[in-house]
Amino acid sequence: MIKTHSLNLKRDGNIVIQDIDFSWDKGENIVIVGPNGAGKSTLALGLSGIIPPDSGSIVIDSKDILDYDLKSLREKTGIVFQDPEMQFVTTDVWREIGFGLTNIRADRTEIKERVDAVIRDFNLGDILDRDPSALSAGEKQMVAIASIYAMEPEYLIFDEVTSFLDRKSRERVYGLWKSINSSLLIITQNFEEINFGERVILLEDGKISFEAKTGDLEGSSHFSYNSDFFNLLKQNKERIPQYDRILELLK
Repeated sequence: MIKTHSLNLKRDGNIVIQDIDFSWDKGENIVIVGPNGAGKSTLALGLSGIIPPDSGSIVIDSKDILDYDLKSLREKTGIVFQDPEMQFVTTDVWREIGFGLTNIRADRTEIKERVDAVIRDFNLGDILDRDPSALSAGEKQMVAIASIYAMEPEYLIFDEVTSFLDRKSRERVYGLWKSINSSLLIITQNFEEINFGERVILLEDGKISFEAKTGDLEGSSHFSYNSDFFNLLKQNKERIPQYDRILELLK
């Protein structure tokens, strides 16, 4: 389990995440939604250990996140960013996928076997020698996901990774979400993606303002016409199969 207690996180000297208590069970997939500037990416950076708590705590499997060394932390948590080029450090796809493994695994044979397996799983064989930065948007995102997935983290965070993808590329990512064994935290503004989580959380102004089991959303009293959550639903109604049913419940 990943658990926070009274967590505060700063960016550029400003408190962005404010006094959050949050839990993420192993084996659980969670979707976090919220408007721009709500603190979603900052929370992701904190949970992945990239930025330290300003106050409060983050505990991963009964151990404070600050007590992990980098190798152990990367075996626990991984993050894929909205802009995949933020992650690229090499000039060909094979080495990009293997780069993280070289930091956590010493056995070269094991690294090769793992990279080759991920390449097959992600169907990336045709672009192995290409520079990741020269790929299409969809290919870049798949390589970024593959490079983190190769390290087999127990908890895997996706920070709005489908925002700039076309429908075909999004479907490839959705297929991966269905098959990945890690516990997933999906940060998105696309309500179509709520269905990939057992629980949905609304983050606003650095605080959790609403959460529910995904299957209970239709009967939630939080769906008032003036709520921020409902406004986000309305903006995404074409992507939400249950949207008309929610409207009926609100009448």
